[in-house]
Amino acid sequence: MSSRPDWYTDPTGRHDLRYFNGTSWTGDVSDSGRRSVDPLGPHPRRRGTRSVVATLLALAGFGTLVIAVVVVPRAAAYLDVSPHTVEIVDCAPTGSEVALTVALTNAGESSADYTIHVRILDDNGAVIRDTTLEIDAVAAGSTIETSDRLPARFESVVCEIRGVSGPLPFGIDLGPAPSSG
Repeated sequence: MSSRPDWYTDPTGRHDLRYFNGTSWTGDVSDSGRRSVDPLGPHPRRRGTRSVVATLLALAGFGTLVIAVVVVPRAAAYLDVSPHTVEIVDCAPTGSEVALTVALTNAGESSADYTIHVRILDDNGAVIRDTTLEIDAVAAGSTIETSDRLPARFESVVCEIRGVSGPLPFGIDLGPAPSSG
């Protein structure tokens, strides 16, 4: 830096120009030819374009890493269902509720988690409601029954299995996996 007093580009980046008195920067500033005073102090320095681009690239890289490490494995587990058989054991109205019981057998070679997607219909085939039943850690070769009581005031209902998927990713019910029915 020249020691000659003069107006120079503001080193803080907050203004167009700042006055250098030959020894140090002063609070005298200029923007588009208008002078004002902005004392030097702990103002944040304006980020340059390169810094912003670098930050955005870092965030994009981190986002990609999170998706690859966290989201993709959970989505894969949801879509890649262990072999199984499933049947409705009970589907009966009980006044103000429908009693639903489903049996699932793990036909795979290792323990697995399942989500069973069930649709309840009235006599005319109109959908009353969809529901999911989650069963965790079903041992290979084991059959587990799970039940639920769902609010519904109908004299007659039909229950059907819409599909079976793996565990819900992050507890979010996405409906039956595309290949599960």
